[in-house]
Amino acid sequence: MKKLLALSSLLLFTIFLYSGCQQQEERTYTDADAQRNHDNATKLWNGGDIALVDSLYSEDCVYHNADFMDAKGPEEIKKFIKWVYTAYPDFAITLDEPMMLKDRTVHTFRATGTNNGPLGENMPPTNKEMSFNGVSITKMENGKITEEWVYYNQLPLYKQLGYKVVLAEEKPMMKKK
Repeated sequence: MKKLLALSSLLLFTIFLYSGCQQQEERTYTDADAQRNHDNATKLWNGGDIALVDSLYSEDCVYHNADFMDAKGPEEIKKFIKWVYTAYPDFAITLDEPMMLKDRTVHTFRATGTNNGPLGENMPPTNKEMSFNGVSITKMENGKITEEWVYYNQLPLYKQLGYKVVLAEEKPMMKKK
């Protein structure tokens, strides 16, 4: 029994020693970078200050959004933000403090706005308010965002605006002979 206890203690000690000796991967950004990006993103999405895009995003950045095609580069991101503020002139977010990882930050957020502008060619304004929660994951290098993924549940958002989900007519994949 003493041998088993001694062996178990030695094994636990070895595991703790090994795990403590593992190299910790360093982040590719500083706390100051993360805080500056948090503050600028809050300003950008609470008033549409498009000029902040250049200080937030790198030249080769990619912005992935659940609703739309990827925006590549600051100019496409600016177009997307202009579209948001055309559809929702009072668009605003509450951005929570970031969780910081090796080369990424993760934010949860709450967005609100009133749909007073068109969402697309066949989607006129509904003049209805909406709100939704989401998650933003940003990859940063040299103090700028190189890639961002934004996720939120679109179905409740469109339901708040008065849209309905209509299933497509079911068609057989192959014709029977």
